[in-house]
Amino acid sequence: MLIWRNIKDFILSYYYSKGQYFLISFPKTGRTWLMHMLLQMKDLSNHPLKNKKHFIFNEHDNSEIIIENGDRNNPLDIFRFTGRIRYRRAKVIFLVRDPRDVVVSHFYQVTKRSKEPFVFNSISEFVRHDTFGFNRIIKYYNLWHNNRNQPSQFLLIKYEKLFQNGVEELQKINDYLNLCISVTDIEKVYENSSANMMRKKELANQLEGFKCFGKEKNQLKVRNAKIGEYLNELSEEDIIYCNLKMKELNPFFSYKI
Repeated sequence: MLIWRNIKDFILSYYYSKGQYFLISFPKTGRTWLMHMLLQMKDLSNHPLKNKKHFIFNEHDNSEIIIENGDRNNPLDIFRFTGRIRYRRAKVIFLVRDPRDVVVSHFYQVTKRSKEPFVFNSISEFVRHDTFGFNRIIKYYNLWHNNRNQPSQFLLIKYEKLFQNGVEELQKINDYLNLCISVTDIEKVYENSSANMMRKKELANQLEGFKCFGKEKNQLKVRNAKIGEYLNELSEEDIIYCNLKMKELNPFFSYKI
């Protein structure tokens, strides 16, 4: 089965233009926020990419366990199919966030923001679930570390750096995409995309593509948008468990325990 999957992905790699850009991330790492900024940057650019409808494909690369419309992927696929031949002609931006913050936000995503959501007795049960929980994030990050040389180009972007030094990180992406936007424009894009502003737009149903599952905080797509919020959301035992699993994460990602 693995051989046939690799053949399929090899063929699929020709479906996209050579050098096609992809923004890839595990769910709840800030992809929607970053894509919101990238679309603004594209509109400000004079680069030929501006005229392309799909100048950058953004996806979770089958890492999600449930989609907001209620569809469920086979959760074992990312454990069984660990090659990324499909992206061998592509240029990838891989967005990551501290897995401990991700697992909290992901819990609310799969239990509050989808039709026929998952039901868990507690966040602790979800965190410890070997297929759905914290282990899934670690495995997925390591999978992409092992495949980072598969695309023709690979750029790692960390949510924390985007949060703390957003203009500098957007400049890296600006250079990577060859959008040729001024620093002044990048600063404006970043200022116009704060968590508070996006949350207000979401509550007012002003964000295209956002589905409404309720106005309570844990039902929003733009939840806390903070660094280290897991310290307030997880029990001491949960944090100990996560920190032990963090030792399996490749040092390439530079997340400290």
